[in-house]
Amino acid sequence: MIFKRRSMLAAISAMTLAASMLITVPATAGTVAKTDSMTGSAAQVWDESAGAQRTVSAEDAQRIVSDYWTPSRLASAVPAAAPAGPADKELPALTAKAVTAADPALPTGDKATRDAWFSYTNGKIYYVDPRDSKRYMCSGSAVNSGSKRLVVTAGHCAVVGGGNGQVMLNWIFIPGYDHGSEPRGRFSAYWFHYSTGWSVSNNWQRDFAFVVTNTNGSGQKVVNAAGGHGFRVNGSYSRFVHIAGYPGDRDSGEVQWYCWGTTDRWPSANAYRLGCNFGGGSSGGPWLEDYQSNGLGYVISAMQGNLDGNNSGPYYDNHVLAVFNAAKDHAP
Repeated sequence: MIFKRRSMLAAISAMTLAASMLITVPATAGTVAKTDSMTGSAAQVWDESAGAQRTVSAEDAQRIVSDYWTPSRLASAVPAAAPAGPADKELPALTAKAVTAADPALPTGDKATRDAWFSYTNGKIYYVDPRDSKRYMCSGSAVNSGSKRLVVTAGHCAVVGGGNGQVMLNWIFIPGYDHGSEPRGRFSAYWFHYSTGWSVSNNWQRDFAFVVTNTNGSGQKVVNAAGGHGFRVNGSYSRFVHIAGYPGDRDSGEVQWYCWGTTDRWPSANAYRLGCNFGGGSSGGPWLEDYQSNGLGYVISAMQGNLDGNNSGPYYDNHVLAVFNAAKDHAP
């Protein structure tokens, strides 16, 4: 049985977006190519003062990106839609023994990230898509690692699928976002780590990304400020998880929503399935195993798409672990 619940801080009545964009996935999946490799790209900013897209220092990126996202621009961002990937024949299930690559970490100086229904570790992502120059919003979460700087999200919330490494502009993560409140600050992107299965082949089963972030305005690293989930790969397709995110069709994406239940395998794909019916804006939200009352758990996937009320999340395998390992200690 699947349960849904929004944050304790949510308004009593949920507002529905009349024109919200739903994320979609194809009915059948593209193959997980044996030639998929890990790769990465430096973050790019649209510098209004220079009227140009460019790579800048970590300090300049934090300032330029934070200044760009005014309250009116945050409000204008629309829920991101996951593009459909290529179709192929049914695939054999890809499973292996579960590996725990990182354990959860509490914020520095805090006893908890808050509670089970509102975790500072989860947050909203905003970016500008270079293809249409429009503003979009997604979800994501901080993940514990040696650098204390990692955020995990969907690939389409960071990198253009099939775009050969073209990245989203003015990317920013706001942990614990709630109705405009930013209790742990803002974290701009320094570097994107991802798979060529997504960036070259547009394969939605590789629709994941790890983002190395700059420090916030107070000089804090994201895990120290907001806490970090643990991280696991492999295991079975049947997992009891909590999914957190900011679906735009619930409270206009202003509140953390949660759904929980037992996953199964997406038909013909190496991906998880759970019938949460979360719409656009929830993309990149963590699928958490062993979720605790302090708001921390182990990320086993992140929200990818929605088809007929069923949400999908890529199966995290050894290739995803290799990308995580490449990203975990990376810092400016």
